[in-house]
Amino acid sequence: MMRLNLFEFYGHFCARYALEVLVCFVTMVVAAITLNVSSPYELCHWATNCVSKSSSESEISSDIVLLTLLRCGTILYVYMQLKKLWRIGSVIIVAIICSYTVFAVMTFSIAILHFLRKDLVIVSNALPVFLLLIDVSRMVIVTQHCLSMKSIDLLHEYIAEAMSALSPMATLDTLIEILVLVNIGAFVQIHQIQQLTCFACLSVIINYIVFTTFVPACLSVLLTLINKTPTDVTLVPSWHDVRFKKILQNEKHRHVSILPNHVKLILCAGLLTLQVVKYSRLTSNVKETSGSLQNSFDSLLSLNPEQFFTLILILILVSKYLLDDGYEIVSRLRRHSDTCMDSKASCPDIESKLSHSEEKIESLSDEQSCSSLLPRSFEDCLRLLKVGSDLLTNREIISLVEKNKLALYKLESELRDANRAVLLRREIFSKKMRDVKRREALQRIPHIGYDFTNATKACCENTVGYIPVPVGVVGPLLLNGKEYRVPMATTEGTLLASTNRGLKALYLSGGVKGHVYRDGMSRAPVVAFPSTERCCEMSDWLQDFYNFNLVKEKFDETSRFGKLKSISPVVSGRLLFVRFVATTGDAMGMNMVSKGAENALRWLQQTFTDMEVISLSGNFCTDKKPSAINWIEGRGKSVVCEAVLPAKVVKKVLKTDAAGLVRLSHCKNLIGSAMSGSIGGFNAHAANIVTAMFIATGQDPAQNVVSSNCLTNLELSRSQDGDDGEMNDPSLLVTCTMPSLEVATVGGGSTLDPQRACLGLLGIAGASASDKPGANSTQLAKIICATVLAGELSLLAALNSGDLVQSHMKHNRLPKGTKPDTDHSIL
Repeated sequence: MMRLNLFEFYGHFCARYALEVLVCFVTMVVAAITLNVSSPYELCHWATNCVSKSSSESEISSDIVLLTLLRCGTILYVYMQLKKLWRIGSVIIVAIICSYTVFAVMTFSIAILHFLRKDLVIVSNALPVFLLLIDVSRMVIVTQHCLSMKSIDLLHEYIAEAMSALSPMATLDTLIEILVLVNIGAFVQIHQIQQLTCFACLSVIINYIVFTTFVPACLSVLLTLINKTPTDVTLVPSWHDVRFKKILQNEKHRHVSILPNHVKLILCAGLLTLQVVKYSRLTSNVKETSGSLQNSFDSLLSLNPEQFFTLILILILVSKYLLDDGYEIVSRLRRHSDTCMDSKASCPDIESKLSHSEEKIESLSDEQSCSSLLPRSFEDCLRLLKVGSDLLTNREIISLVEKNKLALYKLESELRDANRAVLLRREIFSKKMRDVKRREALQRIPHIGYDFTNATKACCENTVGYIPVPVGVVGPLLLNGKEYRVPMATTEGTLLASTNRGLKALYLSGGVKGHVYRDGMSRAPVVAFPSTERCCEMSDWLQDFYNFNLVKEKFDETSRFGKLKSISPVVSGRLLFVRFVATTGDAMGMNMVSKGAENALRWLQQTFTDMEVISLSGNFCTDKKPSAINWIEGRGKSVVCEAVLPAKVVKKVLKTDAAGLVRLSHCKNLIGSAMSGSIGGFNAHAANIVTAMFIATGQDPAQNVVSSNCLTNLELSRSQDGDDGEMNDPSLLVTCTMPSLEVATVGGGSTLDPQRACLGLLGIAGASASDKPGANSTQLAKIICATVLAGELSLLAALNSGDLVQSHMKHNRLPKGTKPDTDHSIL
């Protein structure tokens, strides 16, 4: 764990301070160029006696042949790597890998030319070895993992996670390769072989340094520069690719399942021991060994040792890297055993089957194929869980939960895979249910085809699935001269059809004008004092302008967007209710205002030491409850919209007349609501439209209690026609006033992909421009109010013409004999 944490810290450091790391790295390379290092030794000096290369014509010819073969093998390897990259289908990956290769080649060439004092001929001979040993596969994995992120704000964490997973294995592989090459260079007393092994060692070292340092810094800079998405960190980057979501988990599982780390450590120890033991013998018998090798190989294959060992080296390199480190063949042989991991992320065969029928595979869970595995202790499972959840089977994780070793509600954070956590939680709940019908009901709750990553972080706990709600689009809505297609999510038939009819009437009448006349989210703590006198003293103190600015300073320091606008203290006996009202940008702002109010109260207690904070919320706010104060003072956005409909549009589209609509609205919306003692309910059905749009755009549906406060007013508007002064049929003037509309375009459910897409349909997803904070949420409030106006018009028209019941019976009923379809495969 210490090793993993160290690499993660180093990767995060390089990604966070990318420019500084790149400057330092380039500076070190330049410094190496300027060094005047000379050595009396030849490039091959591991052996005490380095057999000099013969200058005979035959051996020079053999060198040319062997180097030609090496270069041809390199070209073939590079071609296959480029072909593999091309199959990925990502231009960004190809560009980054090419940049990485070019930089690494330049570093390697500079090291040979200037640091080792060699000429260009040596560089041309060394480059094929370097290209065969360059670590492209790990670079591809790091890049793919970074491209799978959904927020540019997580770039540094993703780079650190990838380096944490891959650097330990890269370190171990580098050590093994160096030890193997050192043994070859020490045992084979042939000049050509020793040169190639020396180049190979230098290649491995430079590859490792470039991978661990240059890669995280380079990725951090390049992905930030090529991101075409605006600087809002909640937006999905332009290069996001969902195909690479599981790439890092698959890589960790592959390394663990094929060649465990302890095997590589044993191999390192063996190579090091072999090098120490054999080195003394080699130095004393160099000439004998060389001679015996020469005789034996000449007699067997008619090849001199130089040709034979060079050919062996080429075959090893080609077989090792063209077969992708031999993992491809081994993975095919182990594919069946890999299913015992019982995880979709680590098994492509199960993944493909799950796309067709995941429910059946879940019930099997590969229990029969995995039954032969020896069970691991809870301690081992917990230790492996800290390394990576993909190392544990589903059965082992469920066992940890059942034995209270792992909290059920922490599955997402512990597994770092929300979709797998949902799958396991469903299985755990199903096992606890004795009633077969309830188990079947749980299985009918859909969960396939949904990414729970963001939802489980901030929107829902103990998640077992999702509830799909039909989403429709109405419009166009012509608001302040601009057209919108409005998304609405509902299960009430005729709602969208009715709203669409109202929008058509408004469009033909010239559209709607909308304005936000007040903006401020409220939070009202309740505090207590020993006496009513002290309550009144604090109330007077808070209403002083100078004191208000002191409190505002403490309130505003908790947020960039939360700015205190007013404080309204109200005394009730020895209790004081302090209603803070603040602007909150594009966020709905409950948490923002609560944090500011808490900080202000903490500071006020230093002045009013006898003040006791009873609750941060004293129901004087008021949140998610009907109240007169929200109706009068407002909460969130206070919006008003108006439209004038000509008589011919009312008659043609709404199938009624203006005078009848005015009379109906007066009797229903005003007198009827007053008779019932309604607070804010002076409308026909504003809550219908508000709730449907709230669900579609990721707002809190419970806040429709406050947000649906609406006063719909209809009036007749007459105008003169011509010089004779004759009056036309009266037009219809409609207004909707909504004083407490609580909406947001950032935070909460608005960050989920489907809801964010609906906001994107309106052109107001995410945060507004820095010079116009709150512009998106303000526009959303106006769109909702204008759509409410359309819905009010259409419903009142249906009531006035007597078409309401008929339309519901026609559009809100399934055809006779039709049964609801319970098959979720269509999802």
